[in-house]
Amino acid sequence: MNDGKVTWKGNFPAVVTPFTADGSIDEKKFADNIELLLSEGANGVVVSGSNGESWALKGSERLSLFRLAREVAGPGPTVIGGTGSIPTGDVAELTQAARDTGIDGAMIMPPYYCGASRREVVAHFHAISDAAKFPILVYNSPKSTGVDIVADFAAELADVEWVVAIKQSTLDFTVFEQTVVACQGRIEVFTGHSGKRGLASILSGASGFVSSLDSHVFGREGISLYEHSASGDYEAARKIQMRTLALDRGVAGLGSGPSVMKAAMNMLGRPGGVPRLPLLEASPAEKESIRKVLDSLDLFSQAHHAA
Repeated sequence: MNDGKVTWKGNFPAVVTPFTADGSIDEKKFADNIELLLSEGANGVVVSGSNGESWALKGSERLSLFRLAREVAGPGPTVIGGTGSIPTGDVAELTQAARDTGIDGAMIMPPYYCGASRREVVAHFHAISDAAKFPILVYNSPKSTGVDIVADFAAELADVEWVVAIKQSTLDFTVFEQTVVACQGRIEVFTGHSGKRGLASILSGASGFVSSLDSHVFGREGISLYEHSASGDYEAARKIQMRTLALDRGVAGLGSGPSVMKAAMNMLGRPGGVPRLPLLEASPAEKESIRKVLDSLDLFSQAHHAA
């Protein structure tokens, strides 16, 4: 239950983790990306999420990235670090360590692969909350975990002491709206998939976005979708939403999310880097398709003017 523990609102891009060709973390590009996103209006960042290839990061690497993100962002913007994994004890230990890096909270998905029941998932979050005593952003990504935190499930998790927010990435927008109704006033509700439904989520009462392609590829324009939506400038928000939706549809199915996003960023002169195995760089054919989508949205011209 939030109970005033945090006041998280706005657009928090889930940042990529740039790697080099040999699989090392490119800390300079990581720092440059955070600086760029914050300069373009982001209210905070989420490190080591799905976009950040958290599954490919060791615990020590995650903690190093949390420290670097805090250092780069400074004291103002919100910095949240992904600490999710399967064994409850491991997640609790990493979340405790994350708290000591100076970041503002931990994003944690339900334990995946093991087939945990709802009762077991609730117990998982209670145990982590009790051990770490640190703000938790629950991450519902049913496609990734096999666990779907629907509205009444989210409301049950809102009773956990240090659960302060949820990133609701269900593909069913009705479930998203029901989650807002079930949790509003108790925990903050953020949407995933803001490139598809950012405006609609704010109209439904969301606290903000944990954004992806829309922020990393469109930059300031994509990031501004939250502010236009929250301030009531719906015509501007609608125009941006139609463009981010066109990008999302245009690149759908071209490859893994991080690979596509990094390829697009690199083409636009943004610090994307390459993915880490098992993910591969986008193929030449995939890159050509991505390039055509970016060109259709006039993003190369915009990137040139911004440079």
